[in-house]
Amino acid sequence: MSTSASSRLSLWNTPYLLLTLATCFWASNFVLGRAIPASLTPITLSFLRWVLATILVTPFALPHLKKDFPTIRKSLPILLLLSILGIAGSNTLAYFAVRHTTATSALLIQSAMPISILGFGLLLFGERPTLRQLIAMAFAAAGVLCVILGKPGTTGSTLNTGTILAGLAMLCQSSYAALLRCKPQLHPSSFLFVTFLCATILLLPLEIFTTSGIPHLTLPNIGAITYLAIGPSLLAFFLFNRGVQLIGSAKASIFFYLMPVFGTLFATLLLNERIEAIELGGFALVGIGFYLSNAKKA
Repeated sequence: MSTSASSRLSLWNTPYLLLTLATCFWASNFVLGRAIPASLTPITLSFLRWVLATILVTPFALPHLKKDFPTIRKSLPILLLLSILGIAGSNTLAYFAVRHTTATSALLIQSAMPISILGFGLLLFGERPTLRQLIAMAFAAAGVLCVILGKPGTTGSTLNTGTILAGLAMLCQSSYAALLRCKPQLHPSSFLFVTFLCATILLLPLEIFTTSGIPHLTLPNIGAITYLAIGPSLLAFFLFNRGVQLIGSAKASIFFYLMPVFGTLFATLLLNERIEAIELGGFALVGIGFYLSNAKKA
């Protein structure tokens, strides 16, 4: 085996690097989603992203689809559910969220994802959390509520629609991560092709009924959509799914805590956003929950 091939194989088997890169890409998704002009609606942005992502993954998937087709047909319900939650649902909700709140606030809410995945493990698979984990969930929930209730809406309402939508996006992505253990044995390219294609088909009627005419695409918009299709879509899901395969969803979920770290850096550099006291308070509460959920017993 050549040195370059050996190096690529080594990287493909390094879960902590793969998961760090995946969360970095997903953090940039929130920042770019807020930076893109409102002329592209969240549904249009999400639809075009997954159309392009499906096209890009097709050449990689084609050699494996014939072999995987029987499994795909048998496992279509779970593949469709994963597509609804982690592909179409969470990302579309995230784009709606950042139209109503800052990228920083939306990303801080995503930091509760590791604790949320523990909750879904209990609800879906009966994995009973320890008392320490239950306390951790309570702190994380308090941190998310701190951000949601502490950031007033843009129209003067008490609640901020954007932070609520970010919370729903977080729950969708958490359930996706928890359900990945039910993913059928498919080649990674086949899995991404099917879930990306399902997301595109699901978003198509929404795009038709909510958009009048052909979307106005400027060169910067095209560049942004291309990046979203390659980075936070194709690469991030490849990397994350591989990381989960190597170390499991519980350990992999810890890396979602890096999203607000990367996102705050991106938002500060690209959007001139500043983190506020209420957000720091929420982040601290989630941080306590994160620590308690991962601290070893004395």
